[in-house]
Amino acid sequence: GADTLPGAKRLYLPLRTGRTAVGVVGLDNDKQGPLLTPEQQRLLDALADQAAVAIERIQLVADVDRARLAAEADRLRTALLTSISHDLKTPLAAIMGAAGTLREYAAALPEKDRAELLSTVVDESERLNRFIANLLDMTKIESGAMEPNYAFHYVGDIVGSALDRARKITGEHRIDTDIPTDLPMLRLDPVLFEQALFNLLDNAAKYAPPDSTIRLQGWVDNGSVILQVMDEGPGIPPDDLERIFDTFYRVRKRDQVRAGTGLGLSISRGFVEAMGGMISAANRTDRPGAIFTIRMPVPEEIPNLAVAKTDDAA
Repeated sequence: GADTLPGAKRLYLPLRTGRTAVGVVGLDNDKQGPLLTPEQQRLLDALADQAAVAIERIQLVADVDRARLAAEADRLRTALLTSISHDLKTPLAAIMGAAGTLREYAAALPEKDRAELLSTVVDESERLNRFIANLLDMTKIESGAMEPNYAFHYVGDIVGSALDRARKITGEHRIDTDIPTDLPMLRLDPVLFEQALFNLLDNAAKYAPPDSTIRLQGWVDNGSVILQVMDEGPGIPPDDLERIFDTFYRVRKRDQVRAGTGLGLSISRGFVEAMGGMISAANRTDRPGAIFTIRMPVPEEIPNLAVAKTDDAA
């Protein structure tokens, strides 16, 4: 289409904006004579300009999204480094201190002191293990590698397992449970669901004062099984209710923050939602304290396990 090549059958126009060129548009025509009339040339130029502007806008939106994702990734990276440097270093320091004391002065220490130091090593090792497990679980959730291993289970059995596992953490609290035995069975992954409950119990024990009551109750509501974990702590500030399940987010009280990576509640939400449920947080109305509510859908078809066991026995 150039003046020097009047016989050319193809025309290429750059798609230019005020910032840069964003592409090229080509026109191919096998007819004899000029490719375009002057009017068609002006129309093509106008369309090319409009297309360039549209493409630039799309690229700008993509740039903004990339910048936002990069900023979020940087925020999470900073939070992770802060968590590792503080929350993971604290149990390590306690373990090293107790182990070093035992190594140097075991023979001179009374039996009671040696037992306390050993207990410190075990407790802080378990705490460190929970932190690391939470980090690994969150990595699986965010990478999309979390695939629940579904089976039908009675929620009361999983509640019992979670309470047994959290017995040491909740040792300074009273546990009150009200889980009816006639609740319908749920289709869920027992390992993930137990971990979600364990994290809620850990959170309740962390923020509620000693000798307070942690209550677990369940019931059926509109085709779902509702499970609540209630504590008698200070509750959740209204500004934090929407962010309480965010990764690495921890509620601040005055100038202090409880030990932890801020991953427990986020992992609970990830596990519950991966199994098709919902989790929410609120404050109690009858007294100070927080309420965490899990809503799991009741499956449409539930196997009759009693009949199945009878058939197996026969």
